[in-house]
Amino acid sequence: MSECKANLLLQQPDGSYELMTEFVIAGKKEWDWLVAGCKNDRTGEEFKVYPEYPKGKPPELEDLDFSENRLEV
Repeated sequence: MSECKANLLLQQPDGSYELMTEFVIAGKKEWDWLVAGCKNDRTGEEFKVYPEYPKGKPPELEDLDFSENRLEV
């Protein structure tokens, strides 16, 4: 779990998450990310990271619900 957390939290110099930037670029910028996480099926431990929107959440995401009861990792 610690290795997964460390990979999720790696940041580029501009503060963006390295792994998620790679995901967006690998998808030829056709997709963005909304939540990323790790889950240990043996212990049930979970860890999640969410994107930050310093300039505000894009309008197309405003009404989407990413609460715990709507997501499964």
